[in-house]
Amino acid sequence: MSALFGIFFTDHRPVERLELKRMSEKLAHRGHDAQGIWSDRQIGLGHRMLWSTPESLQERLPLCSSDSAFVITADARIDNRDELIKLLGLTNSSAATVADSHIILASYQKWGEGCASSTESAFAM
Repeated sequence: MSALFGIFFTDHRPVERLELKRMSEKLAHRGHDAQGIWSDRQIGLGHRMLWSTPESLQERLPLCSSDSAFVITADARIDNRDELIKLLGLTNSSAATVADSHIILASYQKWGEGCASSTESAFAM
C-alpha cells in the first residue's frame, strides 16, 4: 500500500515544501516506486507510490486537474474502470493506460460528491 500524507494549516501560514519532503523521507519504506509532493498556500499533499496495478505504472501523484481547481492523491483500485471510462468520455485513451486516480478526479469533476455512488472500488484518499 502506498503512503499518503498532508498538511493543512488552519492559521493560513504557507506549507514549506521542505516539510513535505521530510514527511516523504520518513515514509519511504511505504512506497519506493515513485514519490510526489504538491503545495499551495496552507495546504500540502504528498504520495509515496507503490505500483500495484498495470495502469498505476503511469500514475504520478498528487495529480492536479487541468484547470488546477482540484488535486487528488489516492491509493485506489477501481473495479468498474471500463464503465466509468465510457461514461466520462475518456475513450481517447487506452483503458490500460488510464490511471485510477485520473478516473476518480474526472468522476469528481463531473458528478461532485455523488461520484462515490458511481464507483466500485477499494481506496484510501
